[in-house]
Amino acid sequence: MTISMRWALLASAAACVGGFSLNTTDDMYTIDTGADLVFTVRRTEPPGLTSTSIGGIESLLYKGVEYTEEGQRDSHIGSGFDWLYEGDTTVTVDAVLIDDSIIKVTVETPYLIHYYIVKKGVSPARIYMGTYWSKQPNTEEQIRFLFRLDPNKVPDSYPEGDVRNNTGAIESKDIFGTENGETRSKHHTNQRVVDWQSMGVTGDNVGMYIVRGNHEMSSGGPFYRCIRVQTKVESQELTYMLNYRQAQTEPYRKGTLAVYTFVVTDGGEPDAAIDYGFYGSLNLTGYVPPSGRGEVACSGVEATAGVRHIAGFSNDNGQYWAIMDAATGAFRAPGILPGVYTMTIFKNELEVHVQEDVAVAAGQVTELPAFSVLAGDPSGEATIFRIGDWDGSPEELRNGEKITRMHPSDVRMDPWVASPFVVGNTSASEFPGVLFKAVNNDYQIHFKMTDDQKLVVRSARVGITVSHNGARPLLGVNGWTSKVPSSPPKLPTRTLTTGTYRGNNKMFTYEIPTTAWTADEYQVLTVTVASGSGGSEYLSPAMAIDCVDLLEAGWSSPAPATMVPTQAPATQAPATRAPATRAPATTSPGTPAPETTSPSTSAPATLAPPTATSAPSSSAASTAFSTVLAAATTAALVVLTVL
Repeated sequence: MTISMRWALLASAAACVGGFSLNTTDDMYTIDTGADLVFTVRRTEPPGLTSTSIGGIESLLYKGVEYTEEGQRDSHIGSGFDWLYEGDTTVTVDAVLIDDSIIKVTVETPYLIHYYIVKKGVSPARIYMGTYWSKQPNTEEQIRFLFRLDPNKVPDSYPEGDVRNNTGAIESKDIFGTENGETRSKHHTNQRVVDWQSMGVTGDNVGMYIVRGNHEMSSGGPFYRCIRVQTKVESQELTYMLNYRQAQTEPYRKGTLAVYTFVVTDGGEPDAAIDYGFYGSLNLTGYVPPSGRGEVACSGVEATAGVRHIAGFSNDNGQYWAIMDAATGAFRAPGILPGVYTMTIFKNELEVHVQEDVAVAAGQVTELPAFSVLAGDPSGEATIFRIGDWDGSPEELRNGEKITRMHPSDVRMDPWVASPFVVGNTSASEFPGVLFKAVNNDYQIHFKMTDDQKLVVRSARVGITVSHNGARPLLGVNGWTSKVPSSPPKLPTRTLTTGTYRGNNKMFTYEIPTTAWTADEYQVLTVTVASGSGGSEYLSPAMAIDCVDLLEAGWSSPAPATMVPTQAPATQAPATRAPATRAPATTSPGTPAPETTSPSTSAPATLAPPTATSAPSSSAASTAFSTVLAAATTAALVVLTVL
């Protein structure tokens, strides 16, 4: 856009400041929110203006100050609404004033519809939004809304994503080095989605935030991490990822309107509790009101104390979760689309219980009886040694907490090549959280055993949270070596260099024969990254470590999954099973690694049938912890998913 055109646009916008209004020209819709924010949406795309895009936000004027950057692209979905679907660039933009109180702007492509909505009398200023798609875009590997703002006016953000003053890319075109050896990347601004409701950038007396909805149309569950902010010389990029192929563990979802809101404040974080109930009167494609949704509730879950547990629900059409009460395990998950779901109970990020066929009906609450997940928690096994926690995360290990915020080559990382781990002398924080084939392979654990312990065939377990390039653990004990396990599930992109250890959790179990033990004071167990794939340094095959242990009990083959017959949830017992995603690959000395379906010899608890009701009701607790759960009837439930 030329400077003269820019000033003409600003003059038009300024003329509308001071009152709730919609102004229409041949090229633009100008919307005054009535709360000090005026923005324009482009109706057309003039030839030759590559920085503009039909349907994009061209101007954001807050209290008379322009917050978009001259000469930069508009703010919009992806790289532009006309570039989502190869071979079809059709885009229409329409705006309407409804009852003098709501302005709705509709941007429509063949398979994706986006809404900008303003409601009169709302402060601080908001642009309510919604995105619906019936087909995943085929020109990009994600659906994202990207705000391009002036970095000089909203300079404060996540330092990990500030790529100004870099010394050049060190990996691909999105991870950069600096003169002091630190690294910067938009990928490292990530945070687990369960841990945030709003994100934003700030400046002098101004804050610009995106407040997410319930994130039901994303792919990856409550622990998914992705790009949020990138600070460049020319623009401050604030991004909300509706879905993303990076480290994707689930298929894309479609068919329901995804809701979120852009909020402008005087600097402070906005209220994350945004009511979208008024959407029901606006004829928005794909919108499902609260009355068309149901809930799942449980009076209590017996679980390992001291660790946050989360109840997750997923199927092809949506994903939801609720944080369980720390004392009782009670939870309530509202706003769920009708359907049949798989419920997963996570200990931090580790699947410790999976229940299929949890049915949800509109306007009803599916009440689950109290149950226990202790049988699915590997931490319950007695061990000769254990390094780390079985929790689906390497965060307690060396560099495990840093890997999400910086590249593995960053000077702030502790050395990846570490001294051998000596059980009893070395803390878990010294065990490398990631093993790279080309950097710190063949890591040794030294430990003592009694003579009696050496008389028994023993089980060793290695848990990983993500595998890059087919990496999986090969185990050696003194002179004995296990067979190479089968490859874990493969993710489509980089992971450990782009800020995530989250993939498909997998436990590998090894049968160690008595002939492996020696008369030496210390036994030596070596963990090796096995993979037939190549790659150098930190792009070589690699795996993030969850936990490594050697069981006290003698070897026994993992039991096959015990299944309760699948039946109608409202009247009969639903199927329950130990979490298949945590199934160990077992390796014995003379046979290939068979894949099994349960990490425990204990059959999972059989649950009583859930009941669907129109209002919450108390469920009977199990005998083992009924005293605790009796107090739960008055306890506050911690709910995360809010529509």
